Amino acid sequence: MPGSFSATAEGQVWICNRGIAARAASAFAGHSCRVHPARTKQATADYTDETMTLRAILGRGVLAGWVLGVAGCATPPVKPPPVVATVPPPPPQMPPGGYIGMKIPHKLANGTYVTPNIDNTDQAAVWHLRNALNVAALGCDQAGGGIVEPYNAWLTTHAAVLDHYFQAYRHEWQSTGWWDWERVYDNNQTRIYNFYSQPTMRAAFCAVARREIAQVGQVADTDLPAFARKALVRLDKPFVDFYAAFNAWRDYYEPAPPPVVRTIDTPIAVATPAPVVTLDGAAPVTLGTLSLSTPPPADTPIAIATPSPPVTGSGSAPVAGVVAPAATAP
Repeated sequence: MPGSFSATAEGQVWICNRGIAARAASAFAGHSCRVHPARTKQATADYTDETMTLRAILGRGVLAGWVLGVAGCATPPVKPPPVVATVPPPPPQMPPGGYIGMKIPHKLANGTYVTPNIDNTDQAAVWHLRNALNVAALGCDQAGGGIVEPYNAWLTTHAAVLDHYFQAYRHEWQSTGWWDWERVYDNNQTRIYNFYSQPTMRAAFCAVARREIAQVGQVADTDLPAFARKALVRLDKPFVDFYAAFNAWRDYYEPAPPPVVRTIDTPIAVATPAPVVTLDGAAPVTLGTLSLSTPPPADTPIAIATPSPPVTGSGSAPVAGVVAPAATAP
């Protein structure tokens, strides 16, 4: 209405004159104000809605804060490891110089292969090293060279110690007591030379021999056996590696053994013995039913063939096998 205003206090709407100042809800009492019921009801509903809305907002905020707090304390998920594709290794290749049907030394239980340097004594190791380097000096000129000069220098400067080990090495063979020990010794030396002269491994062997001949001249005489043992392992490695590569190729492509087929025993058909016919019309006797040790019955006739009389000429000896002619009437 004109000249008036409304105010809300304690859930009621008061309609007062405009000249009255309302500072609090209680201040309206005793003044020229009146309560408006409809407006009071609407004001109460509005207050309730606002209160419920505020509570809902506060509840949602608390819930969201709790969810965020729990999420922050939770353990982050562990990512699965990446999937890596497994590529099968390529099949082994035939080593250069190998061929189908090639014969290689026997493989030992420790994974290596038989060489001339198995279980060497000190003197054998020194002399086998000298043999290997001798083969290198003779055959490695086409594979880089650089061996002949240092090899000859080693033989010259260490001639005394090399001769000492050579004599001790020959004595080992002689002490075997074999009457042909010298022949066996020579055959063994030939085997060593042939082993290190294999053309398939020559390039790799010469590369190792070039390094060994550059060091052996600096080795003291007392350390020569120990150096020789280790040097022979390095000199044998190109051959052992070739054997291993060839063996891997052969095992990979070698056909599987044929499957074992179980055999079935075939029955053997036994023929029924044929009956024996007798001349006197008696019942036939089957073979095997009459004991060989039982004599025949006494009444069994025995046919005896009568030989033909010999035919003789006038005063001549009888001719065997000629039957005399039958007599004729004159």
